[in-house]
Amino acid sequence: MAVIDIARTNVATASPDTSVADVVRKIHEEEVAGLVIVDDGKPLDLVTARDLLRAVLDDEFDAENTPVEEFIDGDIPTVEADEGMYDTVEVMSERGIRRLPVVKDGELAGIISISDVVVLLGMELQHVATAIRSSSPAYERDGFDYYDG
Repeated sequence: MAVIDIARTNVATASPDTSVADVVRKIHEEEVAGLVIVDDGKPLDLVTARDLLRAVLDDEFDAENTPVEEFIDGDIPTVEADEGMYDTVEVMSERGIRRLPVVKDGELAGIISISDVVVLLGMELQHVATAIRSSSPAYERDGFDYYDG
């Protein structure tokens, strides 16, 4: 399965010149953990509320007039849209990240999170359980309920 098949394609983004205050507002309004900072469709970095929290709480910090580009380093790992899930999870694990932008031809095409992976695994396990239950004589006994223990 290609990562783009389960990636979210409606990605919350901001440009590098967006103020920190506007980024925080958008994170809140969109109810997301962070925004992908993009320039000309290319992802530069992913900024989370946690990344900005200390700065925003500093009384001397001017969040309204400070561009978010001051908080990015441009070192963002990405995964190609046609990449498999195993390789995608491996990148997330190796880099210790929970969210990974998905790119196609260098441009942002979606985002995958560890939560998306967990949901996919749960669905796959449900399919396996259904297949086992439907082919196992132990589950065909009257009154047998696996979940009743």
